[in-house]
Amino acid sequence: MGTIPVRQLLKMAVITAPLMGLMLVTPVFLLVAFEQISFFAAWTMVTSAITVAWMLNIALINFVKAKWVLTWIRIPLCAVVMFCISFIGTSLIDRDKLKVDIYKVDIIRVVNIIAVNSIIYMLIDLTLTKENKNKMALEHANLKLVYLESEYKLLKDQINPHFLFNALSTAKALVKQKPELAEEYIVRLSDFLRASINNDKKTVSLKEEVKLCDDFISLNKIRFGDAIIYKCDLKTDTSNHFVPYFSLLSLIENAVKHNQFTLDSPITIELAASNDVVYVRNNRKEKFRMDDSPKTGLKNLNERYRILTGNDISTEETKDHFKVSMSLLQK
Repeated sequence: MGTIPVRQLLKMAVITAPLMGLMLVTPVFLLVAFEQISFFAAWTMVTSAITVAWMLNIALINFVKAKWVLTWIRIPLCAVVMFCISFIGTSLIDRDKLKVDIYKVDIIRVVNIIAVNSIIYMLIDLTLTKENKNKMALEHANLKLVYLESEYKLLKDQINPHFLFNALSTAKALVKQKPELAEEYIVRLSDFLRASINNDKKTVSLKEEVKLCDDFISLNKIRFGDAIIYKCDLKTDTSNHFVPYFSLLSLIENAVKHNQFTLDSPITIELAASNDVVYVRNNRKEKFRMDDSPKTGLKNLNERYRILTGNDISTEETKDHFKVSMSLLQK
């Protein structure tokens, strides 16, 4: 049956018992003139009987595990207890002085007791059903969160190997083309990886991410020089705004990787932030490919951003430029 919300059931008992007692006693006193017992005394007695029925129901669902007992025995058992309390109470009244048919009074009492216990039964079962539904919804939400955490970790774990592969390819090209710069590149790459590869956070401040981008551009300028033009324009608080880890860097890396550029025809990469939005924009000088680019890095970033925010990143693509925008995050 799951966790029993005892406190909630007790609260419901305290509220409903006096109300049900009032509904049962009031019609009787309006129809029959009782001189032997006061309205308050009768109401107290009936309310006590209903409260006992509540407590018995709560005790049964707490301590009895047999489902058939909880299904078939609760109403009869509680009804018997209420009958006993009712007969004890009515023993104080001289039944011969009542001006109504005593058999009709007994029938009404039986109907009322069964009705009250049926209402208590339904209220408890509705409460338990709602509680179990809430528990299942919470478990589902927790499982979904665990799934998203594992999916995010998988996506994030793909970043560093992907970047490292490209960086090593660049180092290899430098060793062949510009051996004198290869050593400087590898030293800077080592420092860069040391600063970035041990970051286990989902998000970093815009300031930290921009620092990684600056270092990455510095690495590539060793190889390409002024063939890369980099502009950084930040019109927001870089310390209190956040982005997914390696997000802006992966966009800049993709711009370098998928475009061809020379000193005569440079690529311009612009990183800018304002009005709680950050974007990376570059002019298009795409390399010739036999097939379409799978855009794995962009898809990876979009999935990570969606897990964190529930939204997608925004892309703008023309024949002249490519731009990716995303809302800045706040903690």
